Amino acid sequence: MRLPLLDTLAGLATRHPRTLVGLAGLWLLACGLFGFDIAQRLTLDPGWDAPGSGSALTAAHMRDELGRNETPVVVLFSPRPGSPREVDGPDYRQAVEAALAPLYGNPDIGSLHTYYTTGNPALRAHDGSMTYAIVNLKRGQDEGVAAYQGLRASLASAPLDIRLGGELAVYVDVREQLDHDLRLAETISFILLAVLLVWVFRSGVAAVLPLIVGVVTIVTSIACLKLATWVTDINVYAPNVVSMLGLGLAVDYSLFMVSRFREELALGQLASLALRTTMLTAGRTLMFSGATVAASLFCLFLLPQRFFHNMGLAGGISVASAMLTTVLLLPALLALLGPRVNRLVPPFLAKRPPDMGETGNWYRFSHFVMNHARTVLLGSLAILLVMGLPVRDMKVGPADSRSLPPSAESRQVQLALESAFPTSEIAPILMVVHSRDRLTEPASLTGLHQLTGAIAALPGVTRVTGLMSLDPAFSLADYLMLYQHPDQFPQAAAALEEFGHGRSALMYVYFQPDPTSPEARALVARIRALPLPPALAEVHVGGFPAFHLDYLDTLGHRVPIVLAAIIGVIFVLLFLMLGSLLVPLKVVLTNLLSLSATFGALVWIIQEGHLSGLLGFTPQGALDGTILVLIFASAFGLSIDYEVFLLSRVKEMCDLTKGDSLKSVSMGMQRSGPIITNAALLIGVVLGAFAMGEVVFIKAIGLGLLLSVLVDATLVRMLLVPATLRLMGWLNWWAPKPLMRVYQRLNLGEVNTDFRSKQE
Repeated sequence: MRLPLLDTLAGLATRHPRTLVGLAGLWLLACGLFGFDIAQRLTLDPGWDAPGSGSALTAAHMRDELGRNETPVVVLFSPRPGSPREVDGPDYRQAVEAALAPLYGNPDIGSLHTYYTTGNPALRAHDGSMTYAIVNLKRGQDEGVAAYQGLRASLASAPLDIRLGGELAVYVDVREQLDHDLRLAETISFILLAVLLVWVFRSGVAAVLPLIVGVVTIVTSIACLKLATWVTDINVYAPNVVSMLGLGLAVDYSLFMVSRFREELALGQLASLALRTTMLTAGRTLMFSGATVAASLFCLFLLPQRFFHNMGLAGGISVASAMLTTVLLLPALLALLGPRVNRLVPPFLAKRPPDMGETGNWYRFSHFVMNHARTVLLGSLAILLVMGLPVRDMKVGPADSRSLPPSAESRQVQLALESAFPTSEIAPILMVVHSRDRLTEPASLTGLHQLTGAIAALPGVTRVTGLMSLDPAFSLADYLMLYQHPDQFPQAAAALEEFGHGRSALMYVYFQPDPTSPEARALVARIRALPLPPALAEVHVGGFPAFHLDYLDTLGHRVPIVLAAIIGVIFVLLFLMLGSLLVPLKVVLTNLLSLSATFGALVWIIQEGHLSGLLGFTPQGALDGTILVLIFASAFGLSIDYEVFLLSRVKEMCDLTKGDSLKSVSMGMQRSGPIITNAALLIGVVLGAFAMGEVVFIKAIGLGLLLSVLVDATLVRMLLVPATLRLMGWLNWWAPKPLMRVYQRLNLGEVNTDFRSKQE
């Protein structure tokens, strides 16, 4: 990129390196002080709801009209050794009531239901040894986390074992596990990176530079993320993205810059000229690379959920921080060090001069690939297609307690509910019904009665709770009489207080299928398809099954737009970098093949459970749609990283060899191959550390990105790319004349580095 800015930055770093390093130190201190308390600014609401969807509208109406902004927590009771074992026995009941006694009067609790207060047999285990209470906690600004922690601290019983479960309990357990995994992953990453960087650079001084850039990148990103909390809600998952992408890309970009600088020094250039060449070549390349990765992530803003906005923003901030730190701070450090960047060589690592000629291993390997280009191309495509075959069996489902390790309390509760109880009633379908007139008018009550009967008759529905469920023996005439005179019938007054307000009525639909199952989502669709009685104005259907149905529908409609945007933006950026029309098209197609192989591997591992024992997780039976979207956006951009690194050197060699395709590809492979391999190794260490976490959500993202990087840096970059470059020949750099004029007018092509010999 013939940007005067790069030349200016190189000159500034050469003339004032100490000043720039000092300013960077002050910047690091300021960002560290500003961002250290970011956790207090993050929202605990992930932001997965799709605005305007039926489930989101249901939650809003329940909160704003009915004053019901609660989340259920399961309090599971089981006997300790030597304690009463029969739920129906007086001693067991007394122990449960004594344990729950401190909760009555707690302002954070909206309602409390037990087997003893409701007589509901669903709250009693098959063998009568366990029971559970449902405690509805008020969400508040922190989604009920503080209330949950208070609930957990206030529950105690000597004769009974008490465990908490439910959606909120799973969420709290996930957050606590993620905090632990994040700290562990960062520690392991830094230790392994420090060791591997010394091995890659064979210099202690050079090895420290990427770590410095990584630290500055993460601290800067956290500060920028906190700044973003002033204008929008940022969820607690965003720092995980900052740590994973920020550290990985900082190491990648630093490796590319430092390697090019040392290469120029090895050619006998002065440090100032070596730095200028590095900035005008490697600096240009990584700026294009950063732009492509950031563009991929920012396309997540095309999805309606705030969760994806947060992930795109956090990822974009990380990429920008890594890119700017690499082109602003790293050149100053290189200028300050000069040839001393090669010092502190460990005694067990012999110094080896870089082989830039036509005798290197990568040069010979690329010649072999290109001499057998058709065979290599067909073989590579066959391997990628075979790896992608499991995608045909991909199932998309929500994350649940199985994402946690077996030791997690909320997961143990979920397993107990599934195995020991007849039905679980902690995730009902929620309905908010708006009548055209007051709820107590005969027409409104008739409409509610008709709708309740229609829902109760649907397959899979066990019961419906609402204004029309006071007694199964009551007829419509009985309900009309009760609600016409609620002051005379306390049962009717209590029902109106609990399930009605103005023209809005609340209904709970309990059902047999697992709330995470396709059958539960199908039930939601059938409820929404029911004809609405004339007296009712509208019905909103929510709850977890409805939320997940709306979530999948949103992804189905909007993800193709996001994918098209990512592909389009990257295509344009690669054209602006290379001046070619066919190479960007080839890049997009090969990356899609690479990602299909990655998703196939994830289906085989995460969904079907192969290697689950080795990796330490429970097979999920489905892949979370959130994981797939994040991996696609991140991996597509990351894979472009290595493509840009390779093609920039090939294009540079092509210009120097006057269009010799065979030689330019071989020289480009010789000079970029080791760097790409080392970069994949280093970023693989970062992603692998996150893949070792206990939460399957983060494990799958780390594993997916790791697989994508490995496939892309080996199979695609080492075999598929040189083979296609060879077969395409001069077409690699072809573009229609109108587009070529645009490319030349923008003047964004590769810089000619012949000035090195002229200025010595």
